[in-house]
Amino acid sequence: MLHPVWFRRGFLISSHNEIRRLKWLAPFLLAILAGLGFPAAGQTFTEPFPGSQAAMKSASQAGTGLEKGTAPDVAGAAPIQSAVGNIHSPSLQALAAALGMTSAQIGQQAFEDSSIGMEAIRGLGDGGVPTVAVKWRPAGEGQNSQADGEPKLYLLSWEGEGWQASYLMASTDALTLEVLPTEGSTASLFAVIVYRGLTAVPYPIIFRFQAHHASLVWDGRSDSSLYTGYDYGSIEFKIAGEGNVPVMVVAGQADPGLLTFPASQEQTGRGFQVVTAYVWKNDAYVPFRTEYTHNRDFVLYSFIAALHLHDYKKAYSLIDPAQFLKTKKPSLKLFRERIQNAWPEFIDDQIFEVPARPGMEPGSHTFILRLGGGKMNVYQPTFTPGPDYKLTGLARTESNE
Repeated sequence: MLHPVWFRRGFLISSHNEIRRLKWLAPFLLAILAGLGFPAAGQTFTEPFPGSQAAMKSASQAGTGLEKGTAPDVAGAAPIQSAVGNIHSPSLQALAAALGMTSAQIGQQAFEDSSIGMEAIRGLGDGGVPTVAVKWRPAGEGQNSQADGEPKLYLLSWEGEGWQASYLMASTDALTLEVLPTEGSTASLFAVIVYRGLTAVPYPIIFRFQAHHASLVWDGRSDSSLYTGYDYGSIEFKIAGEGNVPVMVVAGQADPGLLTFPASQEQTGRGFQVVTAYVWKNDAYVPFRTEYTHNRDFVLYSFIAALHLHDYKKAYSLIDPAQFLKTKKPSLKLFRERIQNAWPEFIDDQIFEVPARPGMEPGSHTFILRLGGGKMNVYQPTFTPGPDYKLTGLARTESNE
């Protein structure tokens, strides 16, 4: 069951459109991962993946480790196991009553929109074993199960005569649970995706479900993880190649650092998106390749980043030399001299930014550099038409903030 990546409506209302804007990236990336070929001309990926089935096969098959995982947390599951111990029916209504919940707290919306709730999960185990994800607060942590204290997240599995409980983690309002597609595995995998902060950065935690119990396999929040979450992000899992663990595709709003954008790019129409594919290797998801949307802001960021590193050759490749240098005989040497003499701020340790001004002229790619004392440089770049978007000019004026 694939849940939407926006869940708590009030919490993520500002991110809904951001996620929708970048969802189209994933199918193209997955096609590349499956070895189906390169993007067609004009598609907005930079540096496409090698179209090699053999390379993808070796990456996705290395160290699958599906049968590994931490032992189930028996002590953590004890409170809820005790609460449901006398329930000998797969009825969700009976289960809810035993946990002090009402029928209004059953279902996807109830589970995703509140601190306490439960939702039936389909696709785990063999033969359609009834399983339920539960946000619940043990009664000992407050005057009742709905009172004070931190709620916990559990997985309950019906084993024919009763419910078996697994403790997963401390719960938050902002999370979803998703069953992963797998092939050739004796165990089912599922992910709990936790969203952090006002920009809803997603963090995946992978569990193995076997013999009616869940155990932790990999945690994207850990310090040892190579995972990077993106603002207003989404996560999808897809079978690609011949591996028995799905590829994880993470997309979101790029945060380049040297050129900062407003918190919500939708407010200004500025910025660019990023998508990273992760493959399963040596008992963990590891990044396989990252792609960016190739638009004017990405070219602008790449130009600033190249000059920051004094990589004049790279920066030169991003301009239309004749137009940018205003000469019929452009050269890399002339470009370097022009930057050093006319735009020295680009080779210093400066942070440029896109101003968050709702009244900004549509289509403008203005950015600024704050100089202090209420002064700032305002830059007006111009570009060739797409898909290359080469820089043709960079006008600069000084202004008051």
